[in-house]
Amino acid sequence: MSETRSSADSADSRDDPSSGDRLRHRLPDPTQLSLLGFISVPGYLFDAFESLQPFVLFFLFGFWPLLTSVTSDDADDPTAWVEMGNRSSRPFYLSLAYQQLNPYVQLQGIRQLLGHLPILARYRGRLPTPDRYVQSTSFHLPFEGEWTVVNGSYEREHSHSWGVLTQRYAYDFVITDDEGRTHTGDGTSPEDYYCYGEPVLAPADGVVVATNDGHRDYHRAGGWLDPTQRDIRGNWVAIEHDGGEYSLLAHLQCESVLVAAGDRVERGQQVGRCGHSGNSTEPHLHVHVQDHPDFFLGMGLPVQFDDVTTRTGPSASETTHSRAFLTAGDLVRPSRTETTRQFCQ
Repeated sequence: MSETRSSADSADSRDDPSSGDRLRHRLPDPTQLSLLGFISVPGYLFDAFESLQPFVLFFLFGFWPLLTSVTSDDADDPTAWVEMGNRSSRPFYLSLAYQQLNPYVQLQGIRQLLGHLPILARYRGRLPTPDRYVQSTSFHLPFEGEWTVVNGSYEREHSHSWGVLTQRYAYDFVITDDEGRTHTGDGTSPEDYYCYGEPVLAPADGVVVATNDGHRDYHRAGGWLDPTQRDIRGNWVAIEHDGGEYSLLAHLQCESVLVAAGDRVERGQQVGRCGHSGNSTEPHLHVHVQDHPDFFLGMGLPVQFDDVTTRTGPSASETTHSRAFLTAGDLVRPSRTETTRQFCQ
């Protein structure tokens, strides 16, 4: 049974954030305190500023997202029904440990953190929130068929990375079967995953501003991160849309990118395939929209998707929206089926 709702239907909580949600959006995130760690840098460079060295402890707040993920209550996890490849947390934490030795990952982490300064200055601390941001572009799901939101939300509680401003409103999508599994077999190989190699589409008309291809898909999945990754995004495509909105499609399959900087793309046009490149524990599609062409300087934007049908779990009934926010645990598909458009370059 399917129910149809418009974006103006205030009865749908995903289209009308509550006052409690709005308050939580305004509260500062402890991760931002890690920025104070940079005050310590002169203390290690010049003897006259040695008294600033204790500020280095503020960098520990950068681990806040990891701490909250470890201590979170699975009973409140809307994706608890999803069986991903990481049956054990051991591969992930081992991977996380050796990633501390990867200079590319560490440098990009610092660049994301430093990027918070111009973002906060640009918005004078009043960052975009779902209740006050008005999007310019009609965004559609960047794939065909039904996928699962395994990470991400317009709500702080289930945000992809609330403390990382660029990815605050990002989404990770996978494909699940009737039992909630993301893969066949034991899930140790990327080829075991249902979404691996699936077409990835432009979510709206626009112009490609930058791409990256040639980054390997790590041969191990099921919680393992690529120890030699050079870009946390892996292979990716960034597209400029109306009103200064930029979409990023990341972790694409190696050698699958079909567009180049300067190409004009249409909504529904294939731009690549879902892969397992970059900072990825298993094949998935990362999608977010930001306000700047530079990944490290862009503020993540809370956009809604048009013509989308959602289910809040495998046993739930469908609801069709003219425009809606998505949240972790949703099964989502385009309401209108379109033929994938592929253009020769």
